[in-house]
Amino acid sequence: MRQNEAVSVEVKAHVYASLRDMLWTQRDPRDPGDIATVAIKEWLARNRGRPVERGYQWKNLFLPHGTRLRINHGYTSHYAQVEGDLLIAEGNIVTPRGWANDVCGCVRNAWRDIWIQRDYNEGWMRAGDWRTGEAANPRRPAIERRRHKRRRLD
Repeated sequence: MRQNEAVSVEVKAHVYASLRDMLWTQRDPRDPGDIATVAIKEWLARNRGRPVERGYQWKNLFLPHGTRLRINHGYTSHYAQVEGDLLIAEGNIVTPRGWANDVCGCVRNAWRDIWIQRDYNEGWMRAGDWRTGEAANPRRPAIERRRHKRRRLD
């Protein structure tokens, strides 16, 4: 392949439309191909020399780099984040169980008390649901309400 030769890369239509709209809104004269080139170069620079999958392995659940964890206790939310291969909470390296116990001040079931957000665009899911695979098929509140009513009437 020659140095100035162009290739096409498939991009979802809604992503392309969002990019085009943002360029128009900001009155940016560059075309989307130039922005894609910049984005790819930045991604390559950020990930050069890093292992492909970085993250924290919690028993049978893999938490990718950047995953956020939350515990609600005493009217306060406490947060931790996966950075590389470590789980960091308040600047300390922790384990999920140790963190849950430290936050609550007693022995707690981390699978039940910790909520996970893998991406900022996603909602929070209970760690136990991720563990059992229910996070892949989240339940809808209306259906759960009907199911709960049926059980009470049975």
